[in-house]
Amino acid sequence: MRKVLEGMEDFICYDEFWLNKDMENMGYFFEYCDKYCKEILEDNTFILDKERFIEAFMKSDCRALMELGHPTLLSQAAYDTVKNFIQVDNNNDIEAFRLKGGQSEYKHMQLYWTGWMYAYIHFMSKVCSKTIIEKLPLKEMLIDYKTGHEMSKETYYKKIAYLFES
Repeated sequence: MRKVLEGMEDFICYDEFWLNKDMENMGYFFEYCDKYCKEILEDNTFILDKERFIEAFMKSDCRALMELGHPTLLSQAAYDTVKNFIQVDNNNDIEAFRLKGGQSEYKHMQLYWTGWMYAYIHFMSKVCSKTIIEKLPLKEMLIDYKTGHEMSKETYYKKIAYLFES
């Protein structure tokens, strides 16, 4: 994958056709990544550090290819995206994402909204997820859920758009 991504300084975003699918998949990826990992690993004892896993995904080659419009990655289910991320970006080794300490508590759909909005932010700003999560960290997005999910996606984006202006 790395070879495909070399020289992508002139970033191109997928077509609007894929926006809703990407938003939905990112929402499900964020919300259910721990359940998907347990199924993929066939290990119900594995406890995933969701935030570390999500942050790594946002900076991954898998996500970068999705943003460029890779049709297979954009059209597959979130479960398969988690599986690809584990297999390709992590060589089937996700031990680094094992939870050490207590699990954070999340409101119902808080992680879903966060993934959903990150995809929308990517589409609107044309900025890659690796940069988005640096400028708008996951912890901030999780805090923004409290008021952000009550806004339209357009209004929330207007609120944070200054972060992505050149």
